[in-house]
Amino acid sequence: MTQILLPHKVLDYTCPINGLEDQYEWKTGERLPGYFLFDLGSIGFAYIRHKFAPAPRMISWGNGMGKALHEFLADLIGYRWTCHEGGSFAAAWRAVRDQIRKGRPVIIGLLDMYHLPYLDKFYHRIHIPQHVVQVVGFDEDLDAAIIQDNSLADIQRIPMADLQAAWNVSLPGQGKPFTYYRIEFGKRIATLREIAVKGLPKRAKMYLRGTDGRQGSLGLRNAGRDVANWKKELTPRQFTASLEFLACFTGSKLPNLPQALLPYPLGYEDSHRGARDGFAGELVELAEQFEQPRWRQAAQEFQSGGERIGALTDIAVRTLQGDEQAFTRAGALLEEIHRLEVRAFQCLLPAEE
Repeated sequence: MTQILLPHKVLDYTCPINGLEDQYEWKTGERLPGYFLFDLGSIGFAYIRHKFAPAPRMISWGNGMGKALHEFLADLIGYRWTCHEGGSFAAAWRAVRDQIRKGRPVIIGLLDMYHLPYLDKFYHRIHIPQHVVQVVGFDEDLDAAIIQDNSLADIQRIPMADLQAAWNVSLPGQGKPFTYYRIEFGKRIATLREIAVKGLPKRAKMYLRGTDGRQGSLGLRNAGRDVANWKKELTPRQFTASLEFLACFTGSKLPNLPQALLPYPLGYEDSHRGARDGFAGELVELAEQFEQPRWRQAAQEFQSGGERIGALTDIAVRTLQGDEQAFTRAGALLEEIHRLEVRAFQCLLPAEE
């Protein structure tokens, strides 16, 4: 058996960032707090129109995971990264195993939780092809990978047959089969203060000054103007799928339909406020810790925006339940959220900007 011993932060709903955080702690001896790095790396907005997608109108309250996450964070924190995707399982696992022998943990995913035997709730029950874990070793006697999972304190073993099935995930725009990431930290690794002071303005500039009409402020403004046309432009089935996507991706913890639309108990509560509620709480704590009063003001705006995102989720739910008048308020509500979001992100910029 070959295994790398790393610190491990256990925190639900943070799988895309968990391996990076464990390696950061491994190198610095410092643990980053709560969900801050996860939210900093992903908070935002996207509105995608795709006539051939199952949901032709897709609204989400983040800027993606995977490569987009590392593209944003790498320079801030001080690490280099490489992504390998596609190819065969045999080649990918051979490369991962070689890295482990060199003392380098490897982040792998997307994985389908349906094939992960240590997750009893999902194993051979529910397909959720959205998981990421960190490989820290391999057990040749049991023919299994040794991994750390963000939701569990102890290491877990995944038999090769299950790993191959779980790792063979292909989602357009999100991931290809057998994707893995290598992380290499430089000599100078940023502190929490440096990550926050540099990262929050960087995120704000991306949101406020981007020129992509699908992302950030422009994307949200376009969604507010466009949403009134959904019912006219889409078939009933497409309209339903787009509403379900909207309701799913307001999740503050996981992309999942609200409990009111599910035939089974979800097992946890979610405010469906686009993670703005949690991000607001983090900003309040950081504002006090690092004496940044503008961050506290941003938190108030994000909190208000999150309340409106929750109201938008309720509109989607009521519409899906047959209330034909509910959706008429969606456009105005999106415009209101846009105003609050712009003010919030402006507060994350230095005062002189």
